[in-house]
Amino acid sequence: AVFAVLFFVGEWLSVLLTTTWEAGPAPLLRRLVQEMVGAGAFADTLLWGLDGGIYAALAVGIPYIMTFYLIMALLEDSGYVNAVAYLSDRLMRHVGLQGRAVIPLIAAAGCNVPAIMGARVLTSRRERLIASTLIALMPCSARTAVIVGAVSLYVGWGWALAVYGVIFAVGLSAGLGLNRLLPGQPGALVKEMFPLRRPSPWLVLRKTWTRLRDFVWVAAPIIIGGSLLLGALYETGIVWHFSRPLAPLVEGWLGLPAVAGLTLLFAILRKELALQLLIAFAVVVYGSAATNLNAFMSDHQLVVYALVSCLSVPCASTIAVLGREIGWRATFLLAVAILGVALLVGGVAHRLLPLV
Repeated sequence: AVFAVLFFVGEWLSVLLTTTWEAGPAPLLRRLVQEMVGAGAFADTLLWGLDGGIYAALAVGIPYIMTFYLIMALLEDSGYVNAVAYLSDRLMRHVGLQGRAVIPLIAAAGCNVPAIMGARVLTSRRERLIASTLIALMPCSARTAVIVGAVSLYVGWGWALAVYGVIFAVGLSAGLGLNRLLPGQPGALVKEMFPLRRPSPWLVLRKTWTRLRDFVWVAAPIIIGGSLLLGALYETGIVWHFSRPLAPLVEGWLGLPAVAGLTLLFAILRKELALQLLIAFAVVVYGSAATNLNAFMSDHQLVVYALVSCLSVPCASTIAVLGREIGWRATFLLAVAILGVALLVGGVAHRLLPLV
């Protein structure tokens, strides 16, 4: 139920906020930028960051994060969080976590950033490391867009579910492995079971805003900055210089076209743009027919692309929050490990899928 509310309410808010942005402020911002600096690459770069960055925060970040924090505040004030933690405790201990970790893991399906922040409730660094790893492997709404837009649309829902199954298997294996490798045990879950009560609307809204404000100040500037950097690389043509060094890995090991490798690299700055970047780069290389992904990628390549994109290093905002929560050394090691797993799974899938 929490996942369903998070997904559908978050999607509704995303449409509402982005439609409002496109109907009013966005055209004014574009006109203002062009009046100040004129038309050209510099103006387009600024719009990548200001228009595109704010759009990304409104489309992916704020709707799902606000919904998650609102749900959490309601559950906490009603006393239901304790019951959820108790009911899921035995299951979560198989991956080295207490039952209270289940809420952040569910939140990761919307956005990894609030989920990692929510892992603060865990009592030991060991549990926070395990939870952060599992959250980083969870397909957030931006990664889900890749699965839905590339695999389910062009290959079929069966293959999309298979991609989810592989991601779940990788996450479960990571949890079981870390539980064995990291010394220690999950702490005892001692909670007083309160009777359910009616939440106070004022307290719920105040708690939601306090937590949402943290995201706005931490993650939103990173989204805008990443969009500016991506826009500068694209508008100046520097992005194409990365194609040749990536060719042995992307074309040789993963069996993907070079343009797909570019999107896997630069989508770290903005994950929700992975498919748009893929089409934009492909149109430059292959022509207007490339707006149809099947024009330059086979079904098997689309499945491999979705697997690598979803399992690869999370977005810049998630990396920044990970660095703050678990330390930069642990974040670097986690990013390297996740990238290695993504490339391994993608390479193996490239070789096994033709046999299916």
